[in-house]
Amino acid sequence: MTPATVAGRVEIDLSVYNPFDVESVRDPYPSVERLLTDYPVAFHKDLNAWLVSPHDLVAEILRDPRYSTRFADWKDAPAPKAEAEWNLYDKLQSLALPVVAPAEHMRLRRLTAPAFSRRVMDRIEARIRDAVIGIFDEIENPAEFNVATEIAAKVPIRAIARMVGVPPEAETLFEHGLGWNLVRAQNPMYAAQDRQRYIEGTLPGLRYLLDIVAERRAAATTGAEDDADADFIGTLLATEIDGERLTDWEIVTLITALVTAGADTAVDLHTTVIRALLLHPDQRAILRARPELTEGAILEVLRWSGHGKFGGFPRFPLEDIEVGGQLLEKGSFVMPMFAPAWLDPAKWPEPRRFDVTRNHAGNIIFGAGPHLCIGLNLVKAQGRLVIEEFERRFGDQAEIVGDVEYDPTHFNARRMTNLTVRTAA
Repeated sequence: MTPATVAGRVEIDLSVYNPFDVESVRDPYPSVERLLTDYPVAFHKDLNAWLVSPHDLVAEILRDPRYSTRFADWKDAPAPKAEAEWNLYDKLQSLALPVVAPAEHMRLRRLTAPAFSRRVMDRIEARIRDAVIGIFDEIENPAEFNVATEIAAKVPIRAIARMVGVPPEAETLFEHGLGWNLVRAQNPMYAAQDRQRYIEGTLPGLRYLLDIVAERRAAATTGAEDDADADFIGTLLATEIDGERLTDWEIVTLITALVTAGADTAVDLHTTVIRALLLHPDQRAILRARPELTEGAILEVLRWSGHGKFGGFPRFPLEDIEVGGQLLEKGSFVMPMFAPAWLDPAKWPEPRRFDVTRNHAGNIIFGAGPHLCIGLNLVKAQGRLVIEEFERRFGDQAEIVGDVEYDPTHFNARRMTNLTVRTAA
């Protein structure tokens, strides 16, 4: 493959795709369809990134080992610090699942798998159910309330805190400290000084997690921890495969991966799932009659809503690679565009139609390949519990009132800030 065999470079700017334009945030379909039709693979000059939109090409990139998820492989990444200058965040990044070598990545996946077993997840789900019920109990005025602030903003981080075993008084540290800053600290869309501020914001939460894991390991070593009640961290500490165990830092790395997803991406699931079901009473009725469709319905909500402005982890080619007739240069910033891929008519018949019975075979809604979302079962459990509790309390007596409001400045999500629901409560 040589540059000479590639068609002329396709370039776009904010006039074609502006993820921060309020109208595009309210209604993503026109810009998404334009990317798919006119600019399936294009270099965005204002974002300094390649945008890849068709479902088949996005899936190909997610599975291709020639792409790195390591921030250091971006040609414009800052020079690495000497190890002697590392802070806790730098140490975390050296061990994170997206950046370690493939063999190490598979080792970590193998050692963490038991913590996501059905036995452990069932015990965690019971804790999450109590958290979800408690959040619904806290709604100040159940007759009319904002789903975004009273449900969606609370469920994910509280669920993860219960999963990890964090006491209620530390949940704010997770939500507004660790989670908020982790999702921004390594995003190339931010200026270097902003990323440094976000890095510093992660440090108290990282220290807190390291202390928790160290305390739990000490308790397990002395026999003070009851193995019969092994939870998520307890399982991670106890797992030994071929003589290998996870270190404290590796356990913290896994927890922060879950916190990152929970503090940001999962927040949008709960507003979009309630909005989708209230806008489609026929689909809501089907789901009520066939609750076994709930997991597929959650996938359909995420697919149909087009809630992401970009994708998951950016990719950085380790060599020049041709994609869709364009040459993606080594070290360039490549963003697999999930929203267009999830709405691509070449993959999804009638993509704008919301259908809880849709076949999702071959979907990339939670990613694909070695970096498939590690917390997808946790996200699905949260979504199902929110649907069940909303139905139990409000049944058919709920409707959206007023305008849905969004935060156009959010760097990645079509984040709803107001979804007011009126009920008969």
